[in-house]
Amino acid sequence: MKQVEAISQLTRLAPAVRGMGATSLFLFGSTARNEAKPTSDLDLFIDHDPDKNFSLIELIGIKQFLEQELSIAVDLTTRNSLHPMLRADIERTALRVF
Repeated sequence: MKQVEAISQLTRLAPAVRGMGATSLFLFGSTARNEAKPTSDLDLFIDHDPDKNFSLIELIGIKQFLEQELSIAVDLTTRNSLHPMLRADIERTALRVF
């Protein structure tokens, strides 16, 4: 999936993703860099309200929803779960969807 298509589709799905508990959504990795191959997945991370109950179940729900709607594999994590050695670089290059 091309970067512009990914941003467009994720923006279209933003209200539903917000409704599932995400307060922001970021695209990173090969699609964000316009280097995705036909077999590439979408690399995404979210933020969520720490004062609200958000668990792995909600994260999996968002992942499955996006995969179903986009017909592409999604690698989804939270900002706090990004690998500490990679986090700064990922945050610097990520594209904010909402």
